[in-house]
Amino acid sequence: MIEAILFDLDGTLLDVDMDDFLDRYMLKLAACFSADEKSFTKNLWTSTSAMINNKDPQITNEEAFMEHFLTWINHPRNEVMQRIHDFYEKVFPTLQATAGPFPHTEAAVAAARKLQCPLVLATNPIFPMVAIRHRMKWAGLQEKDFALITAYENMHFAKPNPDYYLEIAQILGVNPARCLMVGNDPVFDIRAAAEAGLITYFVDESLPGLNKNRGRLADFPQFLNSLT
Repeated sequence: MIEAILFDLDGTLLDVDMDDFLDRYMLKLAACFSADEKSFTKNLWTSTSAMINNKDPQITNEEAFMEHFLTWINHPRNEVMQRIHDFYEKVFPTLQATAGPFPHTEAAVAAARKLQCPLVLATNPIFPMVAIRHRMKWAGLQEKDFALITAYENMHFAKPNPDYYLEIAQILGVNPARCLMVGNDPVFDIRAAAEAGLITYFVDESLPGLNKNRGRLADFPQFLNSLT
């Protein structure tokens, strides 16, 4: 029945305080460009919104982001690209702090592997691949376990656009109705995936156990068994 299993990363497989992480991320990235943090953060979010709102399937998320980013950043393109490269290679890894795998991350991925279908790390593709690989390491994930890792270089849509999920299915050559999305965000992961026709599993650590297609990460193997 299941042709592919998609996992969100942050808050699903990676235990990270996103508010704290983003604050430190913005501070360090602004410093990389010798920019005022407040104005840099405001402009960066605007560029990110331009990327998320892009509807052109011919333009990658990276291209949509850079097109807007280069309109306000006060550096030539080649210098911008070098600074971004240096930031993600040298500075980004220092932002890990307390981020790490949830207690049941490894077991959840192992249970999915047993179905012998493609696994996708369906993290919102608004970061470059290098940043996602760093966060995978923080979560204790192995790149070899995933047939596809979505990043801003290889995707043309982003969450919460349902077309993001349809693009993943198209890349894998599978039926969206036979794909399972596992995530902790009710809008970006669950509603958007459901609108694209996917089966969903809402990771909700507030529940005492499995409740239909909703439960803790620890309950995910039991949910998978109910589908097979």
